[in-house]
Amino acid sequence: MKYDYSSLVVPQREEELAEFDWENFLPSKITRGKRCFSIVDEGTGIEGKLIARTAFIHGEVQGLVFAEHVTVEKTGIVNGVIFCRTLCILGNVKADVVCDNVFIRDGGLMSGALKYKTLKIESDAAIAGKFERRSLLGGITQTGWAAETALAGI
Repeated sequence: MKYDYSSLVVPQREEELAEFDWENFLPSKITRGKRCFSIVDEGTGIEGKLIARTAFIHGEVQGLVFAEHVTVEKTGIVNGVIFCRTLCILGNVKADVVCDNVFIRDGGLMSGALKYKTLKIESDAAIAGKFERRSLLGGITQTGWAAETALAGI
């Protein structure tokens, strides 16, 4: 069965993401709780939008990644914008990211603007950019603190 996502509207700003109804996200509704995922393999490049419930990126994405769960694998590269609930970085992300939970693993590289609720960075990860902690109070996104940083091997 083929689904047309061309008319699917995804958040374009942080405020819209905070209010996004993940329960009615079309890829989640279609799968009805089944485990479904999209894989961008090493030989694949995407320019534009990648919209999925769960995305494993081994190749390269230039543009918007919008998914509940995103994993950028060791060979993966993302340049652009990522909106998601959970993000695991083992590869290279040069993007503006708004995400609830971010985990930058050993060997992972993150540069850009990152807005997150929880952040975990392993000792051999490299990060650079502006990082801002978000918290949700009364349904409204509040910024906790911001830090400009350029760190490697934290």
